Amino acid sequence: MKKLFFSALVLLVAAVGAQAKSWKIGPSSVNGMDFADINAAMASDKVGTGDTLYLDQYFSTSAKQVVNKKVVIIGTGYDTSLTDEQVVATLTDSLTLMVDGIQVKSVKLNNVKFYADECTLDRCYTNSIQIGTVPKGMNHIYSCYITGQVGNQVLASTTITSVSGTTTNTYAKAQFDIQNCLFAQASTHRIISLTNSIINNNTFIHNSTYYLLISIDNSQITNNILYSSYSSYCINSDVLAVGSGNTIEHNIQSQGINTNFPNNNFNSNITQLFVAKGNFSDYYKLKTDVTDNYALTYGTDGKEVGCHGGMFGCPSGGRAQYIPYFTKVVVGQRTENGKLPVSLEVKIQDE
Repeated sequence: MKKLFFSALVLLVAAVGAQAKSWKIGPSSVNGMDFADINAAMASDKVGTGDTLYLDQYFSTSAKQVVNKKVVIIGTGYDTSLTDEQVVATLTDSLTLMVDGIQVKSVKLNNVKFYADECTLDRCYTNSIQIGTVPKGMNHIYSCYITGQVGNQVLASTTITSVSGTTTNTYAKAQFDIQNCLFAQASTHRIISLTNSIINNNTFIHNSTYYLLISIDNSQITNNILYSSYSSYCINSDVLAVGSGNTIEHNIQSQGINTNFPNNNFNSNITQLFVAKGNFSDYYKLKTDVTDNYALTYGTDGKEVGCHGGMFGCPSGGRAQYIPYFTKVVVGQRTENGKLPVSLEVKIQDE
C-alpha cells in the first residue's frame, strides 16, 4: 500500500511539474523565437502560471511591457561593455508587474512599477522602482544596479467631512526588501517613502544635495555603505528620529553619526575603502589587500558591509545563475578538410 501511494505521489508531482513551459522572446529575424515581446506572450493562451520567458540577447523594445501572469522572466545580464556575442536584452520603457509572485532576473530595464506583492527583481539594471497600488505585502529587490530612485507613496483613501466639506487624503508607503544593490551616481533621492522594509548590505554612491534615505519608518537599515560627496546628505533627520521605529546599525557613512544610533561608523573618505575599477557591479568592491579595511568585518554578522557582502552578494554583469552564455566566438575564414572551423568559449555565471 505504501509503495502504491508513493508511486501515485511521484506521478502527481511529475504531472504538476510538466505543466510549466519555457518560451523564447526575441526578434522574428532570429530563428526559434516564440514571441516578439513580453506583451505578446501575456496575450497568448499558451503561456500560463509558472512558465519561464527567456529574453534573447538581441531582444530590445521601447514599448511598455505589462506582465499579468505569474511567470519568471530571465534576461542576459546588464553589462553593456560586452562583445557582440554578449549583447544584452533591453527594455527602454516601463515594465509593470500586475500579479503576485512574478520574478524578473538579469534584465536591463528602464523603470519598474509594482501593482502586486511578493514579486522579485534579481540581478537587474534599472532606473526607478515604484508601487502603483497600496501594498498588502513586500516586494524584493536583490543584487540590482540602480541608477535612480526606489519607493513612493500612493493614495490609500479619501475622507470627506460633510459639515466642512474638507477632504483628507491618506497615503500608503511602499514596502521593499532591498539587499545587495549598488546605487550609483544619481541626482535624486535614492530611497524614499518606505515602511516596514529591509535595507541591508547596499552600497550608495551619490553626488548631489538630495538625501540617500528619506521618509522611511519602522524599517531595518543595516550593513550599508552610504557615501555622498555632500557629506551631510546621507540619511534625513526624519529617518534618524527616535520615534521613526527604525533599526539603524553597522552602516558606514560619510555623514556624521546621529546620537540616537551610535552603532554606526563615520568616515568622510569612504572611497578609499574601494578598489573602484571594473565594469558596473565590479565597481566599489572593498579592498582586500590592506589589513586595516574595517569594512570587511564591520557587518552585524562580522563580515563585510556593502553590496558585495550579505546574503545575495552583487554579481559581476548581472548574469543569471546557472545559464550558459558565450564569452567568445571565433569563426574561421576558410574551410579545413571541407569543414568550417568554429571556436566557442562558454561560461556559466553561478556566483
